[in-house]
Amino acid sequence: MLIIARRISTMIAALMAVAVAGATAGAAARADYSGGTFAVSIDSPTVKLGAKAVIVATISATEGFRITESYRHRIVNLSATDDGVEIGRKVVRGAVRDGAVVFRVEVVPRTAGAHLVVGVFRFSITNGERLDIKAAPFEATVTATD
Repeated sequence: MLIIARRISTMIAALMAVAVAGATAGAAARADYSGGTFAVSIDSPTVKLGAKAVIVATISATEGFRITESYRHRIVNLSATDDGVEIGRKVVRGAVRDGAVVFRVEVVPRTAGAHLVVGVFRFSITNGERLDIKAAPFEATVTATD
């Protein structure tokens, strides 16, 4: 029961962080943050209007931890905060490469300007004794130019 409560509280915290970030977001080329046992890096692309863009997000484990290779790492609930960008898939799977999880989110901007794409990372790390399933906010800005 305690594990379920912890997972629910982690998901609620992640969703609240996404909501707050969405309300205060601006255009950025790269976003980095750390969750203590992991670090997240997100490259936000700038592309021509109507051209396919790829948002690349990477999660790496901090010292003493490692990414679990057998877990189905993914970004879920992908959506845009406006109608200016089309998202290829609502769920994107990650691939473990060189000890990190790499996600590739395909988008196509339909209107000029900055467009916020949000979702929730679901991934797993371990310290060799304990396996932790984590949730963390995903946020990227796709900027379209004419």
